[in-house]
Amino acid sequence: MLIDYYPSNSFVHSLDIRTKALGFLVVTVAAFLFLSPIINFTIALVVFLILLSISTPLSRIKKILKPLVPIFIIMLLITGFTYPAEKFQLNMNRQVIFYLLPGESIPFSSGGLFYGITLTLRIFIMVLASTVITSSTPIEDIIQLMQKFKLPYQIAFVIATGIRFIPTMQKKSEMIQEAQKARGAEFGNKGIFGNIKSYIPVLIPLIVDSLRMSENLAIAMLNRGFGAMKNTTNLHEIKMANRDYAICIIELFILASSFWANSLNIGVL
Repeated sequence: MLIDYYPSNSFVHSLDIRTKALGFLVVTVAAFLFLSPIINFTIALVVFLILLSISTPLSRIKKILKPLVPIFIIMLLITGFTYPAEKFQLNMNRQVIFYLLPGESIPFSSGGLFYGITLTLRIFIMVLASTVITSSTPIEDIIQLMQKFKLPYQIAFVIATGIRFIPTMQKKSEMIQEAQKARGAEFGNKGIFGNIKSYIPVLIPLIVDSLRMSENLAIAMLNRGFGAMKNTTNLHEIKMANRDYAICIIELFILASSFWANSLNIGVL
């Protein structure tokens, strides 16, 4: 459930979509400028606190991060074993924590571990930052942002509608899966190929329901005259307020400071 709008009176909700999009760009660029897990952890903590400030349920955050845990573990193992100790600038990161095989073969370096943590934190930051935008921004504002970038309204509508129906299809998938479990179906205990086969009873009804939903949506759009006019209007136009300009200035200052700190080799491994 990565895409769901939660109405609220929070400060982040009151910001313009362009301010939030710039903030996403700033935190993403900053995360990729520094290799230090401490700096990236600080960025991730700030984004996480912002996400909590907009009244996002903790259960939703858990659902977002839970599928990523195996990926994080694999990344930590790969970087720990594959990055040679001599690649790192700091002596503390050149130390070997342990060897996988006897005879000092396949070392697991501390620098590789820290680099793996940095990679996982980067993914963590991007996921949380994008969730901040989608949780605090109506889909209509996202469509208007695409139009500001000269994207045709029809294409913007298709993209935004596809985004909007992600949580809907996920909920339908969960409902179908629960219904199949009630009929005796089993999931998650048959290995990789067994799991793929066991999800066929879920995929077939989901595909059929998706086709039915898309047909109903197309009929509803035609009945409302979608595409009849080249120039469209919006019920609420997005507009930058004084607080948006102030926040944008702060975001650009943070971005410039990040490039300056990177030029001084701050946050290296």
